[in-house]
Amino acid sequence: MTTTRYLIFLVLVSLAIILAGCRLSASTPPPTETPTADAAMGTLEAELGNIATQTFVAGGGEATPAATQPPQVESTEPAAPDASPVPTEQVTEPPAAAQPSATPVVVPTATPGIPTSYQLQKSEFPFCIARRFNVNQNELLSLNGLSTSSVVPVGFTLKIPQTGNTFAGQRSLAKHPDSYTVLAGDTIYKVACKYGDVDPMAIAQANGLSSPYNLSSGQVLQIP
Repeated sequence: MTTTRYLIFLVLVSLAIILAGCRLSASTPPPTETPTADAAMGTLEAELGNIATQTFVAGGGEATPAATQPPQVESTEPAAPDASPVPTEQVTEPPAAAQPSATPVVVPTATPGIPTSYQLQKSEFPFCIARRFNVNQNELLSLNGLSTSSVVPVGFTLKIPQTGNTFAGQRSLAKHPDSYTVLAGDTIYKVACKYGDVDPMAIAQANGLSSPYNLSSGQVLQIP
């Protein structure tokens, strides 16, 4: 059967070639092909092809599938990058660290004028206070109910006379300004009493001391 189909197909092809050849005269040169003649020839060939296909199918063969489109080749080129602008991230600078403010050093100052009262510190006594504020010592003792032999405890509040009468005698017990070497047990109050008319707060100020005004043995103090 296969050979028969093949022979039928060859016969049909041969007939198509013969019919095409008959169209041209042997003594006449082939005419210039025109779009009309090409179209007619294409129609004839298409009809012969259909006849051959139908004959082949009638003989038990399968129809020749129509020409398939060439496979689509996927482009391997990378896609163009997106030209849209990329938003830039806004960087917020951290706030500047606050600079720590320097803690002001409270510098003591000498007691201004003549106070109305004064609380005794360690190593101080009534005559020392009378010299320091330049008040009459006898008035100071009398105002506070004291005598020259009275022992006044630390923390006792003395009333300071405001009569304007000055200290009877020499107020200064040591020359100053001066340099003083601290002894064991000394305080700025005791050192001030040794000089008589020096305010202990003035000693602290001159030496950059702050409360509680601790001193160490061998330390050199500047006495204003």
